[in-house]
Amino acid sequence: MAHFKSIFVLFLLCWCFTSVNAQHVNSYPKDGKVRDLKGKVQEDIVVAKDGTGDFLYIADALEAIRVYLPKPITVYIKEGVYKEKLEIPGTITNVTFRGDGPEKTIITYDDHTGKNYMDTFDSYTLLVWGNSLRFQDLTIQNTAGSVGQAVALHAEGDRLVFENCHFRGDQDTMFASGENSRQYYKDCYIEGTTDFIFGSATALFDNCEIHSKSNSYITAASTPEWVNYGYVFKDCKLTAAAGVDKVFLGRPWRDYAKTVFINCKMEDHVVAEGWNDWGRPQVKETTYYGEFGSTGPGANSSQRVDWAHQLSAEEAKQYTAENIFTGQTSQTNAYGFPWYGYQIDSSFNLEDSYNQLQKHFPDIQPVRNTAVAGVIEDNVDYKDLGYRRLKMDVFYPEHRQKDRLPGILMVHGGGWRSGHRSLQAPMAKALAKKGYVTAVMDYRLSLEAPYPAGVYDVKDAIKWLKSHAEKFGLDTNRVAISGGSAGGQLAALVAMTNGREAYESPSSGLTASASVHALIDMDGVLAFHHPESSEGTVAAEWLGGTYEEVPEIWDQASALHQLGEVAVPSLFLNSQYPRFHAGQDDMIKKLDKLGVYSEVHTFEACPHPFWLFRPWFGTTVNFVDGFLQKVW
Repeated sequence: MAHFKSIFVLFLLCWCFTSVNAQHVNSYPKDGKVRDLKGKVQEDIVVAKDGTGDFLYIADALEAIRVYLPKPITVYIKEGVYKEKLEIPGTITNVTFRGDGPEKTIITYDDHTGKNYMDTFDSYTLLVWGNSLRFQDLTIQNTAGSVGQAVALHAEGDRLVFENCHFRGDQDTMFASGENSRQYYKDCYIEGTTDFIFGSATALFDNCEIHSKSNSYITAASTPEWVNYGYVFKDCKLTAAAGVDKVFLGRPWRDYAKTVFINCKMEDHVVAEGWNDWGRPQVKETTYYGEFGSTGPGANSSQRVDWAHQLSAEEAKQYTAENIFTGQTSQTNAYGFPWYGYQIDSSFNLEDSYNQLQKHFPDIQPVRNTAVAGVIEDNVDYKDLGYRRLKMDVFYPEHRQKDRLPGILMVHGGGWRSGHRSLQAPMAKALAKKGYVTAVMDYRLSLEAPYPAGVYDVKDAIKWLKSHAEKFGLDTNRVAISGGSAGGQLAALVAMTNGREAYESPSSGLTASASVHALIDMDGVLAFHHPESSEGTVAAEWLGGTYEEVPEIWDQASALHQLGEVAVPSLFLNSQYPRFHAGQDDMIKKLDKLGVYSEVHTFEACPHPFWLFRPWFGTTVNFVDGFLQKVW
């Protein structure tokens, strides 16, 4: 009976602590009226400490959310320090909790073991039972200090995603657990002292910084015997506080602990032996600790304990998100792609292209993305997709004239499935130096969403730029669109569909015009199905099928077939490969017939992505500048 009473008292204490600092009402404080909203809200929510949102406290927003939501919603937690002890129940699903950045939106508490009879699993700041949840751009911390176990995040739900989040604490910072829990941490920062990542979950840590604050152990996995993967760290950086010089990668909390580090950079605080058996030599036969591709002074593969594994290249290839997160339930989320994120194809990038092309062009030099004196850069979010935000980098001269400047939106290439906006940044900066407002943008590629999603994104980027013209000194009557390869195809299609609502997102919410006034197409096809075209599988992947399967879509996405009275002056810059100019001659004939100016320049003996390399980069910039000065 005494045992029962102590449990009951503990329950009351925990309940009280959970309620600290909450309003105890479900209300929208903007109008000062109290409303009973418990379990009724199924639309996006804003939490703001300054009263500008729907709720002052996160706890009240959680109580208001309808159970088992019929569609995803976002809880936007505005900048502020929220001292709240929070629990997300299993009935809350399909919610994105998004902050203003990990330095601005901070969820904090200071419970720890021994405080009011608490144990480790009561000491959390945030406890997550719900499934299919995302957390972005915020910090979760426990500020109890070095007083024993003090958990910041206690996560046991399934299909949990944490992106650009910081987890701060000391001992036991993160309890990533649950036998059937799958958790994905991307671009996160995790700090602690002892066993600060522990538990039984299957968790992938992707491009995270793991920061040790004392000489101790990073992980303490308790992976069940029947689970294929435990903790997997890929492309992570292991760092340490000053004076820390003896840190183990892990020790087994339970006998079948599984932890693997792949392509991680380790500083010299990681001990040569790497792993510890926690004084239980029998676990050497049951644990699975492994590494592949470790670099840095802490990567001592030859000195690791003999019961750890050095993975082969073939074994390391098996550690994909798809394999790690394999489960019996559907892997597709409400947005139509895997819950742990759409696949990213990074095969088209500057360095790999350079390594391949220099064999045939020995004098080629890549133009890397570096700062340019006199050019201001502004990184913005131009579109919110719910599960992520599309970004744009805007460049403009530091010293501007009184007159508004012409603008250029630049679209990167990569076969509609790869590439990154940074590929176009060097040219954007060079043109900004010449007196333009330029921008490079994200857009949805084929592995995330098929056509016409990318077209909608480009049109929305134009609208966003025009809506913020005052900030950048942009002349909205002189906006060009430029693109290379697949980006050139997109740019041409967008330019030749000015004013066509069918090519604009029906849910944009932006009122500015998406029309442009000039086109620069660098090696971008103008007709997918054409005697000169060689487009096949890659185009079919983006367009949703082959030409035989969806001929109307192939024609709909071809600028040549959409050119009409709204055609704009066009500059075509070509490589030596005719297939990338498919439909160009036919388009020029149409432009001539309409009396619309066009200009063509062909680089002989050059690679397809010539605009990314010298000696063609500077000439390309001059061609673009000269053309726009002619037409404007």
